[in-house]
Amino acid sequence: MNELVRFALTAFYPRVDDLPGLAELGVEGKIARLRRESTWLFWTGIVAASVAFQIAPLLTIRKPLLASWLSAEDLDRHAHTMATHPGYLVRQVTFLLKLVGGMFWGQSPEVRAFLDLTPYPEDPGTRRLEAFVPRQGPLPGGAPDKLLSLGKKERALGRDKDRGKGLHA
Repeated sequence: MNELVRFALTAFYPRVDDLPGLAELGVEGKIARLRRESTWLFWTGIVAASVAFQIAPLLTIRKPLLASWLSAEDLDRHAHTMATHPGYLVRQVTFLLKLVGGMFWGQSPEVRAFLDLTPYPEDPGTRRLEAFVPRQGPLPGGAPDKLLSLGKKERALGRDKDRGKGLHA
């Protein structure tokens, strides 16, 4: 099950130029820990979302293949189409996968260093009752240039044009 979840999560966070993808960040241990520490209902939802992601290429890109059999280009189209699908339940499946993958990706020291953010301290393995906000270095007035260039690449792929329209042609 962990490998099925890993595949679905990493499809939404691929490497882009120098920005590391989720697959390169040792996500296997994080998934195993999530499985141990989450409720059975949450873990069942993540597994169900991962299964749905595997079988949905027929719905999203009209190819009768499992997602793991798709080319890198088709996998990217499949992931994007799931995230922008007109059906609420399809988008909800995507949201759960992107939520978990985004937590793993964003807490990674490599990604935080790339974005000039202070790394998070080690998790003490206990429940925190107080608010914790890590000290940040000086931040620029707007979004980091590296994130802006990533957004420009998404626009170049035409991903800003189909926002809210559902399936693309």
